[in-house]
Amino acid sequence: MRFVPGQFLGAFERQRTAHGLALADLRPTVPEHQVHTHTHDDAHFLLLLAGRYVSSARGMPEVRDRPALVLNPPGTTHRDRFRGLDGRFFTLSVPTASWRSAMHEHALPDHAVKLGTVALLAAHRLCDELRDWDGASALVVESEYHLLLAEAARDARERLASGPAWLARAREQLQDTRDVTPRLSELAAAADVHPVHFSRAFRARYGRSPGEYLRHCRLERACALLHDPRRSLAEIAAQCGYVDQSHFSHAFRRAYRLTPTAFRRLVGRA
Repeated sequence: MRFVPGQFLGAFERQRTAHGLALADLRPTVPEHQVHTHTHDDAHFLLLLAGRYVSSARGMPEVRDRPALVLNPPGTTHRDRFRGLDGRFFTLSVPTASWRSAMHEHALPDHAVKLGTVALLAAHRLCDELRDWDGASALVVESEYHLLLAEAARDARERLASGPAWLARAREQLQDTRDVTPRLSELAAAADVHPVHFSRAFRARYGRSPGEYLRHCRLERACALLHDPRRSLAEIAAQCGYVDQSHFSHAFRRAYRLTPTAFRRLVGRA
C-alpha cells in the first residue's frame, strides 16, 4: 500500500500550504487493527501531540504517549499507528523536489528517526502557526523548515560518523552521568587515551566538546521530565545535575530560548 504525498490515516482539522510545504493538523480515524504496512512517497515530519503512538522510528520507544517529532524520509515503509482514536498529530509534508534540493545541502537520514528538542520546539511553533495563520506565516514556515533540516542533518552526522569503540563508551558514560560531573582526565583515563586526544576525537565525532555534550544530555533529560506535570522544577533541576532551579532555568533558556515553564505549557497544549 502506497500513500501519495500528504496522505495520512487521519481526519484533517486544519491544512495550509506555503512554498509547496503542506501543514496539517489531524486526528486518527483508523483503528489499530486496521492499519497495515504502508509506504509514504513523500518526506514528512510528524509531531505527536496526544495519544499513544506505536512507531518503528529510531529513537522511539515501543509505545510513545508524550509529544515527539519523527522524520520519515521518502519511501519510508512502516506500520506506525495510534492505539485508540483519541490521539492528535501534526504533519509537515515536503515535496519531492524540495527534499532533493535539501539533500544537496544536508546529509539527511535515510530512515525514520526521532528528532531532538530543538526540532521538537520548531515543529510546535509550526503547529501554532497553522492555528494562527496570517500574511507572514509562509516566511515563518520556510524558516522553521530549514531549522528542521539542519537538526535532522546534525542527528544523522552523530549517528553515522565513524570512530573507535572507546568514543561510544565515553558518550554512554556522559549520557548516564547524573549528579557528579566527571573530569576530562577521568574520561580519558577510562578510554586509555591522552586528554587532549580524547577531547579532539570527541568533538570530531559528535560535533560538541565533552562538556557541551554533557550539558545537552542533561537538558534532554530535563525536557523528558518536564512532560510530567507532577514534577516540580526544583525536583527536575536536582535530578539533572543542576545546582538549583535558577541555574537550571538559566541553562534551559540559553539553550532553547524559552523557560522550562513555557516549554511545559507549549508541549502540554492539545
